[in-house]
Amino acid sequence: MKKIFFFFVALLALSNLQSCKTTIGYGKEWELTQLYSEQVPAGTRIMIVFDEANTRYSGTASCNNYNGLFKLEGSSLRLAQPVSTKKMCPDMTWENKYLPVLTKIDAWDVIDGKLQLMSQGSVVAIYK
Repeated sequence: MKKIFFFFVALLALSNLQSCKTTIGYGKEWELTQLYSEQVPAGTRIMIVFDEANTRYSGTASCNNYNGLFKLEGSSLRLAQPVSTKKMCPDMTWENKYLPVLTKIDAWDVIDGKLQLMSQGSVVAIYK
């Protein structure tokens, strides 16, 4: 009987640990530092912010502002197609690389204070 009790206590503790995921940092401006294996160059500012109350994400993609809906369940994260402003800037390279990646995201984690967005088990974007 004692063994069964301890088994259930251990199982409950384990399930609680699984749900104690670090928060995604609602309201924090996360600045992109790396996309796939490429470092974001100095002077290129790409940001993302998650709004818990409205389940929306938003940010700047170096030139244009963008936003969309998100769904977060544990470590699973889905970002809807972003809507963005339509300004033309002299260099749209990073914006054109970044925005299409957002809809491929399926998971997230925060490690050493850095937000990592993942797709199919691989880290695709790192923010500080």
